[in-house]
Amino acid sequence: MNRLSQLKMNTHLFATDLGDLGAGEFFCPNCGAPIMTSDKKCANCGYDLIAYREGRPQPAPTSATTSQASSAATESAAPSTAAVASTAKSAAVTSQIVESTESAEVTDSAESAVTSAPSAPDSALPDVDERVIESAASAAAILSSIQADENPEEIIAKLRAATQQLVPDDLGQPASAQPQSSASLSSRREAHIADKTKDISDIVDQVRAATDSAQPREHLSPDDITLESTASSAAQPATRMARHEKTAESAAENEPYQAPRAVTPEERAAASMQQADEADEPTTSESEAPVKPAIEKAESESAEKIRPKKSKRKWWIIGIIVIVILLGAFLFGQHYFSRDAQLDRAFAVLATNNPSRVSQVMTSSDADLRLTPGNSRPFIRFTKANPQYLKTSKAQLKKANATKDGTLGFVKEGHHFIFTAYQLTIAPTYRTIATDLPSPSIYLDGQNVTAKKPAATQKIGPFIPGTYTLKVTAQTDDKTLSRTVHATFLTADAQTIDLTLKPVTPVVHSNVANATVYVNNQNKGTLQNGQLTLPALTWEANSKLHLETKIAGETVKTKAVTLTKAAKQNIQADFTTVPTTAQAQDLLTRLYTTASSATNANNANDTAALAAYFKNGTDAAAYKKLATFITQARASNSNIDHTDFKVQVDQVLTKNNQTTVDFSVTYTTSYVQTSGLQTRVQTYHYTGAHLTSDTKNLQVIDFGDNEQKTADNNAN
Repeated sequence: MNRLSQLKMNTHLFATDLGDLGAGEFFCPNCGAPIMTSDKKCANCGYDLIAYREGRPQPAPTSATTSQASSAATESAAPSTAAVASTAKSAAVTSQIVESTESAEVTDSAESAVTSAPSAPDSALPDVDERVIESAASAAAILSSIQADENPEEIIAKLRAATQQLVPDDLGQPASAQPQSSASLSSRREAHIADKTKDISDIVDQVRAATDSAQPREHLSPDDITLESTASSAAQPATRMARHEKTAESAAENEPYQAPRAVTPEERAAASMQQADEADEPTTSESEAPVKPAIEKAESESAEKIRPKKSKRKWWIIGIIVIVILLGAFLFGQHYFSRDAQLDRAFAVLATNNPSRVSQVMTSSDADLRLTPGNSRPFIRFTKANPQYLKTSKAQLKKANATKDGTLGFVKEGHHFIFTAYQLTIAPTYRTIATDLPSPSIYLDGQNVTAKKPAATQKIGPFIPGTYTLKVTAQTDDKTLSRTVHATFLTADAQTIDLTLKPVTPVVHSNVANATVYVNNQNKGTLQNGQLTLPALTWEANSKLHLETKIAGETVKTKAVTLTKAAKQNIQADFTTVPTTAQAQDLLTRLYTTASSATNANNANDTAALAAYFKNGTDAAAYKKLATFITQARASNSNIDHTDFKVQVDQVLTKNNQTTVDFSVTYTTSYVQTSGLQTRVQTYHYTGAHLTSDTKNLQVIDFGDNEQKTADNNAN
């Protein structure tokens, strides 16, 4: 069974192709009377249905049969035609609601259907039930009044009114005046018309429900929506109708899928009814192209209405996406290009200590100085040794445009798109170098920065703040003097640097015989018997000198001594672990003070106190010598009033755990006035006097064997 037949069965509409003898109830291809598939002949006209199915010509009719068939055809022509016309009209109106087609076409089709009802011969009218004709005419009049601009509710109301006109209450009762066979045939037709009219009413209700429903329609396969219209009439031969069915089946099976949207059962029914109207119209040519299905027209019109909405919705969604992207980009940029974020990124680069990256993230605030990886190294050298400087500077730049020392700044410079751009700047620095020579040469990190006209005072710069090696050289007295300092220059530092070039010759003394002399941690030589005269040095501010030696297997150092600008200077650098010059000076001063007190006749001769300064006490030869001098001075005939002693220690030297001292003692003897004698001054120098090595209990062992009188200004 082809697709057209399936649609007819599913929608329960009467067959428009009167030659279709499939399953169910259909109409005779000769007279249009209702028949069953099991009938061999038409009960109304006697048409041979077996011959029709087999494609054989109809047998020659007898006169009686012909007369009976003619009478039956006349009786059934009018009601059948009217029913078909009215039902077709209802289907056309239903199709107009679903497809939204032109109302003028519906009106024209209805008028055509109504005028076709009385086209049957006048002789047949007395045999047709007048109620059917009146009902069909009333229904057609109601349907003809439908306009395209009417409200869908009004259209549906008119359809229901037309349906009620097609179903009179006594439509099923045959007229008593009609023959029983004619009455039976008319009753079957009327019942059939009433049944199909109810189906149309149900379709109208379904159309209304489908119009109000917002649920998506189920999709149909291409076979469900591809309908073939036929141009054949009911009077065509059986063979031609068979060929038409095969052609329709082939076209339905091979038709490609073209419908993108779902088709409701109501639209399917409307399309089937439109094909019924087209089948009733006479065809002018067998080769004429089939009419375009109504479902395709509805689909195209619906698609045209939907496309703009989808397009507008699409652009609306795209617009929202673009706005969201732009808003997100703005918020991201507002955070990424904020002042604090840019400052954090700049200092993160400084923390890498990479000259190439540092020179890119910073710029010089002086147009005369361009920042490069080479000249940025001193700043990196400084920040690497002083990481706290970067933290402090960053905290200051969070609140201000420059650091407190003026070295770094963070200022506005242009824009990143619509956001303000900030630049990290570094202020170049200048320095004034002062020397005491007329034309020194100045080198900064090995690069000669001497002024074009050298002078004792020169200004150098600009250069990037940081830690540099600064060297100054000059020629004097056939000698080349040089000074090198490792200085850190920041913008807020003092602008003048004293790099005086002056030769000095220190003489170093120590209480250790052999020790190494260091000047600014540079080895300058070794002491010989506790003394060393250094070669000419270039004086530098804060130059330090110290000695190192080993005592009792341990390396010991002296306290550092600062050099002065004096050309000739004596430097005493003693080790505290052995008797020092100061300790020896104190010991001998106290010893001779006690002796001086004992020489005065007015004082007691406290020889026991004097013996405490000697290791061997009263048995020491030095003690005995002093005790003898005191006894002579206290004698009455000596005329001595008292004697004063002054001690000067020249050197204390410890060697091989033995400590010796070289010192001088000046005796000033005052006489009584009655003697008439003048004051006598004598100086004695002792070399190699021995002291104990115990610094906590320092005592004199002896005065040695080298006593010399070096002065006597009243010798008689």
